[in-house]
Amino acid sequence: MPLLGSMNHVSITVSDLERALQFFGPFLQFLGYDQTELIRDPSSGQRLSVNINSGNGATLNVWEAKPELARHPFHVYEVGLHHIAFNTDTREQVDRACELVQRLGGQILDGPGEFPYDPTGWYAVYFLGPDGLKFEVVHHAGSLRAYALSRGLP
Repeated sequence: MPLLGSMNHVSITVSDLERALQFFGPFLQFLGYDQTELIRDPSSGQRLSVNINSGNGATLNVWEAKPELARHPFHVYEVGLHHIAFNTDTREQVDRACELVQRLGGQILDGPGEFPYDPTGWYAVYFLGPDGLKFEVVHHAGSLRAYALSRGLP
């Protein structure tokens, strides 16, 4: 499998790491991620949680903010990260993710439902998690077909 251009990891920063992990722990576990013990970065001194999906190699790191920056609110349309989208294998997994996000206190913005981003299908839910960070959980039929074709699968 070629690695050129594939994502290695994404790192996000939260104002309160323990509180955020109460959300991200169950949410990322649902998506197939395993969480490491909290570690401290030797250069910044900040703590982080490394979450690895051994099934697909994706990694999401959750960092604690520096105390002097922890009160800066996140805004989706400021310069920087807009949102992170996670794939699912089925539409039902999107629905289950939506239910989980609601139980964990996330704010549903849109969906779950079909969106016009790809004529092959784009079934998604958009929500705000800790610190108002925006996420998407999507069943994208076109991506699944492309992946199957790249593997010589029917």
